[in-house]
Amino acid sequence: MTDSTEQPIRRTWRDRLRALWPEPLQRHRDGLRWLVLGTLWLIALALGYVGFARHAVALGEARSPLDIVYLTLQLVSLNSGAVPGPVPWELEMARLLIPALAAYTVFQALAVLFREQIQLARLWFVRDHVVICGLSRKGFLLAKSFREQGDSVVVIEQDEENDWLESCRERGVLVLLGDATDPARLRQAAVHRARCLIAVCGDDGANAEIAMCALALAQDRTRGALTCIIHIVDPQLCDLLREREIGISRPDFRLELFNVFDRGARLLWQEHPPMATNNSQSPPRLLVIGLGSLGESLVVRAARDWWDRRPEGGHPMRITVIDRAADARCASLAVRYPRLADACDLVPQQIDIRSPEFLRAEFLRDSQGQCAVDAAYVCLDDDSLGLHAGLVLLQQLRPYQVPIVVRMAEEAGLATLLRGGRDGASGPLRAFGLLDRTCTPDLLLGGTHEVLARALHEDYVRQQAQAGQTPPTNPILVPWSDLPAPIQEANRRQVDRLCARLRTVGYSIAPLVDWDAGSFRFPAAEVEQMAGLEHDEWCAEQRRAGWTYAPGPKDSRQKTHPDLLAWTELSEPEREKNRSVVRELPGLLARAGFQVVTERSRSAALDPA
Repeated sequence: MTDSTEQPIRRTWRDRLRALWPEPLQRHRDGLRWLVLGTLWLIALALGYVGFARHAVALGEARSPLDIVYLTLQLVSLNSGAVPGPVPWELEMARLLIPALAAYTVFQALAVLFREQIQLARLWFVRDHVVICGLSRKGFLLAKSFREQGDSVVVIEQDEENDWLESCRERGVLVLLGDATDPARLRQAAVHRARCLIAVCGDDGANAEIAMCALALAQDRTRGALTCIIHIVDPQLCDLLREREIGISRPDFRLELFNVFDRGARLLWQEHPPMATNNSQSPPRLLVIGLGSLGESLVVRAARDWWDRRPEGGHPMRITVIDRAADARCASLAVRYPRLADACDLVPQQIDIRSPEFLRAEFLRDSQGQCAVDAAYVCLDDDSLGLHAGLVLLQQLRPYQVPIVVRMAEEAGLATLLRGGRDGASGPLRAFGLLDRTCTPDLLLGGTHEVLARALHEDYVRQQAQAGQTPPTNPILVPWSDLPAPIQEANRRQVDRLCARLRTVGYSIAPLVDWDAGSFRFPAAEVEQMAGLEHDEWCAEQRRAGWTYAPGPKDSRQKTHPDLLAWTELSEPEREKNRSVVRELPGLLARAGFQVVTERSRSAALDPA
């Protein structure tokens, strides 16, 4: 899989012209096309009738209205257009326009009748494409974004009346109608030749089932790994699948989980931090309205950030939560994240957004009546209700210039009301378009494997720089985006091998709940064992690719490498390099949201009795 940021964005003249159309017209472009075509037919037939009538008068012929209609219709088959002069201009126009319209109409009708057969024929030639299962708003935004950067895209959608189908077809997206959980339909979409499969159906179970079908189809791949990205919202199912996210990887298949709320919370926190974060000694005070999926993710993200950077002996940050079930949801968060209570003081407030209690907003002030909030985040699922809450907060917090961020589904719609000022926002009140910001190729392809692979490369660059190496002496000491695609893929395969090595010494990988898990240290004997196994597997992979041992520097042309030796024969500096990677693995996993656990501790957690 090549890095999407390296691919040029190719926009045709159709794309530029289409961008000028209002979104409602784009959704109903097919109906509009037939309306325009019908109007042109009426104009052409009227011109033909008038032209034949004037021609008959000029020649002194007496023709009935039915005769003129008959002659006009014969223009479709080119049987009545050859008439002696003088020819009226109306007839000149009609005998050119009517045959052209007839040909275009037949072409469009055949395209509609045989659309699916044409699509299937085109799929015989597509490869290294992106398959998107489910044409919700998320699916459409992803299909549109991938097409804009030049990728071939295939969409599988079950609903024949889906509003986005025609918009996708107009953008050159191949559309297959059917059930994406059907292996036969996935094979028709050429999943075994695709670069990436994205499942964004409305049902988590369906997305997981698609991934399992893709896993079976990936066995037919001839080169590279299929990256399968599935959208999961349910927390329990997400935790279950996250344990398999790395462990399920094979040379021909790689699983990634995607959650718009988790990714959205990460972006929201990065782009709209509270004012107090500039002073590392002072914990920020947050207000989160709505403790749904996005609100929970934001609370955890903020608490984890403060846990990682707070000074020794620093106070916990304060997070006030407004929700109709605030008590129960805060208690659930505390159970799922044991370190949460050490990082922040959660203050639940069970208040209905529509109630007078919320309008009074006493939760914004401390016991002295001063503002007790450094940033407010409205994370409600309803856009209109979220805007209402944001406006109430704006009225109360305007004198303090506290930033207020309102989650919106998209940047359009109600979000445009918050961009009335010259700076694109209505003072401190700002909109965050969740789907527009998270459903992008760059963000989607930056999943767990990508995070770990980039971290491995960064550590390698740092170690080589400390050893005195430079880009002229080692060409791969460059930023990740400048690495050749095969080297990037080699880093991803190394991630898969390292995680497999964990299981050989009695460890497994689980979702991160202990925020100190990154400091875990393996015993020296286990480090030696895993480093040796990793080196042996690397040697086997290189030999399968045609590399052989030869002393001296590495030769990419001759495919010779001085490190293709047994572990015991390898030089001590090279062995230490492998050990260092193993030692850093817990920290790398923690960055991606995982932790190392022993099989014994896992069994105890599953069966406390």
